Amino acid sequence: MSKLKISKNTIGISGEFYIAYILAKHGFQVNVSLGRTEGFDLFVKNPQGKNLTVSVKTTYSNKSNFFIMNKKAETLIEEDLFYAFVRLNMPNDEPEFWIIPSFVVAHVIKVAHEIHLKTPKKDGSAHKDTNFRLLRLQDNFKFPDDWEKQLEGFKSNVDSLR
Repeated sequence: MSKLKISKNTIGISGEFYIAYILAKHGFQVNVSLGRTEGFDLFVKNPQGKNLTVSVKTTYSNKSNFFIMNKKAETLIEEDLFYAFVRLNMPNDEPEFWIIPSFVVAHVIKVAHEIHLKTPKKDGSAHKDTNFRLLRLQDNFKFPDDWEKQLEGFKSNVDSLR
């Protein structure tokens, strides 16, 4: 089956509603912002009554092992802000997700980007600084040695929001 033509906006909204569904089925109250807020996509009240915000990043393919983020994510460190990374695994497999606190995401993408800038390209030239950052779903020399193990703890883990 060939890859479906789906807009980036539709992919993003699909991830937001998928996470809203997952959280609601675990007893969370969830409101989707529908793009009306900057920096997060979901307003969440956990079963204990604590208010949280969740920024959802979504990718379409099961072959995609990274999420593109903005440089601002390096400094968005809030106790009540979490990221939900959704891999839809379209068109045939079930979605996967990882819920990661903002302080973990900020640290990992900042350090990884610093290493990226210090590491020369294959031709020996320097990488240029951009506003893009990558969060990878696999071990990478620019990420902590135990990154895949850390990710296992975040995978499908709605309890981190309790």
